Amino acid sequence: MQAPTQQTIGMSSTPAKQTIGMSSEATMDVDLELPPRQHLEMMSSPQHEALWGSNPTNHESVPTTSDTLYTKVLCWTCGLGEVLGNVICGSHDIFFCIDCQSDCGLGGKDGCLKCLERCELWKPEAKCGCFCKCFPIKCGLVNPLEKPFIVCNNKTVV
Repeated sequence: MQAPTQQTIGMSSTPAKQTIGMSSEATMDVDLELPPRQHLEMMSSPQHEALWGSNPTNHESVPTTSDTLYTKVLCWTCGLGEVLGNVICGSHDIFFCIDCQSDCGLGGKDGCLKCLERCELWKPEAKCGCFCKCFPIKCGLVNPLEKPFIVCNNKTVV
């Protein structure tokens, strides 16, 4: 990387003073001052709020209050669901305009093993969430602004 070089914006129209090696008609490069920067305007009173619910899906990887040992701390939820079932291991991710789901479970014909993976795009909606399940353990990221804020073993603390 090189050091930046000096930028010359304009040339002066007045001849330079006589110096060694310069003719009397030579002109000097002159830096001109630019006008002041225009200030950006911000909203006078911006409002920030979460627009989505904590459970935008009913996928079996989503921790719910009906799970054994359901716990929530701000935006993190977890619980114990059934070990086997339609989803043994899987995930469901939703982010405004994308919905991805992958799971492996006993949802096939006659209760046999079935694996499924899908991804879908749509016009943006106010839905966000990230959920996963591995055997009985379910985990999820949800809206931290939705009450209750803290739940420990199905008992609301705050």
